[in-house]
Formats: sequence, structure tokens, C-alpha cells
Amino acid sequence: MTTDLRRTTGRRARLTRQGQITVPKAVREALGIRPGDELEFVARGEDVLVAVRPRRSVLDFVGLGAAAAPRVPATADELDELVDRGMAEATVARERRVRQARARRSPRLEP
Repeated sequence: MTTDLRRTTGRRARLTRQGQITVPKAVREALGIRPGDELEFVARGEDVLVAVRPRRSVLDFVGLGAAAAPRVPATADELDELVDRGMAEATVARERRVRQARARRSPRLEP
């Protein structure tokens, strides 16, 4: 997920002695991240890219079994397809929540 953070303030964090950082509130809100979400740190030359790893929970798959109950997958490949579809739907739902949160914070311009 790519998010433009140029308009946010408070984009700095200090590393503690224990090797921890606090992600600034403006950044957390812009990315739609919550406690328990995973962040991945990827080295890019001398820079570090921080990527949000999608949260995966059993709750992300609520209803998936009910929808598939009439047709139990005959193969592992079919089961994998169902899981992939559920994960994609959960990702779309998360991105929708992020857009909605961003829209609530952004001032609306009149035409």
C-alpha cells in the first residue's frame, strides 16, 4: 500500500535503548495501522522502507466456510483458491477502511 504522507506532521521517531520505536500518530492514521499490525523494514540502499504487512486473523475468514459448505473443495488447490480469495477480500476491506479514515480527516474543497 502506498500512502502519501507529505501532508502529515510528526513523521520522526526515536529508537529506544531496547530497540523500539513509536510510530507517530499521524503516520498510524494515514496508513490505517492498529496495535498488533506488523510492519516490515526493507533496506533500500541507505534508506529503509517501512511496509505494512496485512493483518491476518481468523475473523478475516468469517463466512468463508459457510459460503463454501455446499461445495467442499475436492483438492488442496481448490482450497488454496478459496483462501486466496478470502485474503484478497480482506485486503480490499482494509484499504476501504483506510480510504474512509483518510477522507474523514481531509478537508473537502468546494468546486
